[in-house]
Amino acid sequence: MRNYIVLFCIPLLVSCHVGEDYSSPKFLVENDVKEALKLSDKSDNISANWYTIFKDNVLNTLLVNILNSNLSIKQAEERLIQARYTLEIQSKSFLPTFDALGEYQYQKSNSESLVAENINHFKVGFDAVWEMDIWGKGAYISEQYSALLDETKYSLLNIKTTICAEAVRNYILLREAQEKLRIANKNLQLQKDILATIRNKHSVGIADDLALNQAEYIIETTKALIPNLRTNIEVNKNALAVLLGIPSNKIPVDLDKYAKNIVADTFKYSVRNLYNLPLNIVQARPDIAAAEKNIQMQNAVVNQAITNLYPSISLDATFGYISFSGNKLFNTNKQVYGYNPQLSQPIWHWKQLVNNIDLQKHSKEEYILIYNEALLTALSELKNATISVEEAYEANKYKKNSFIKMQNILKLTHEKYKNGLVNFTDVANAEKQLLSAQTDFISSNANILLSLTAFYKATGGGYNLK
Repeated sequence: MRNYIVLFCIPLLVSCHVGEDYSSPKFLVENDVKEALKLSDKSDNISANWYTIFKDNVLNTLLVNILNSNLSIKQAEERLIQARYTLEIQSKSFLPTFDALGEYQYQKSNSESLVAENINHFKVGFDAVWEMDIWGKGAYISEQYSALLDETKYSLLNIKTTICAEAVRNYILLREAQEKLRIANKNLQLQKDILATIRNKHSVGIADDLALNQAEYIIETTKALIPNLRTNIEVNKNALAVLLGIPSNKIPVDLDKYAKNIVADTFKYSVRNLYNLPLNIVQARPDIAAAEKNIQMQNAVVNQAITNLYPSISLDATFGYISFSGNKLFNTNKQVYGYNPQLSQPIWHWKQLVNNIDLQKHSKEEYILIYNEALLTALSELKNATISVEEAYEANKYKKNSFIKMQNILKLTHEKYKNGLVNFTDVANAEKQLLSAQTDFISSNANILLSLTAFYKATGGGYNLK
């Protein structure tokens, strides 16, 4: 009867838990986020394929390849696999273990030995070891590594968010440099045509040396822009190749060909969408979710430290056969077995166990502070990105008007020059200012796209899975 009572009590002992259950920190509530970001009542989910809003097939193809082949993403995926195996290993740490044993020993006697014959010693059997999880330490270990697995998942998603935004950014900068190069070459050809006209006039004495030198100066100034633009094109191609995880000569798309350059015109986007976000948009960012999982992980470590204050019970058991003859090894009278229950209660450890609890608690407080700071940073990034998009559109409006006005100015200046009302200095200045206004407009178009990229990255890139 006593044996049944003991067997009945063991599950009860194993089901005991000490320590504190984990609860999410409440640093920024949803209402704080709503007020800070001035969110509307409409809630639109962000797609992980947010970059498709730009309607650029080359970009879409690049992103699909990058997300499948990027080396940083692959490294994160390997860490995720490692985390899964680690959880499988650690979650079984308080389960009984069984081992099969086999042993053979031979001893040869000599002339001075008391035993006149050689000795053969055979032994086979099983060992079992079980440290009972009375206070829930095994459960806390599983919780710790389960949280580590989740943290690794969110870190992978955060890497995808970062890589995706970086790829879009490099692509936009590439297209910006290509469009500016196209504009520079186009203006250079027009300037060469004008130079040819000035030279003809100069040869017959109609144009003076000043006009000729100014026409040549404009051409040299435009030529000076081209090497830097070519460099920017190659730099961004190489950056995309790194993100693809391949050499630049193996990029799967021809980056020099495109149906339409996405920076050539102002991208149409409703800024109202910037405020149609879920209330948990900040807390659900992958990097924030990963930071919270670190707190949960450390909470489990604190509870593990607490269990070290309580008694531990373990049981060792053996069963097998021992014989001096291999033929008789498995006879019933050769059986041996034994068991060794142990109870251990910490009594005096010079406050090491208590200090370890305090150490782990303060480590948890540090993770909470890191999480709170990450929340504020994420909120700030999202707010800054929202403002940046709005201001980019505001500036673009003026840049576009400026470019249009400068086109008219150059046209009128050319007409006056043909009619002899102004000298070529006015034409040269107008041409220079037009090129500057046109490139500024292209930069402004690119800045809108870059600001939108930063906005979607700040939202979590669509990987909000909490």
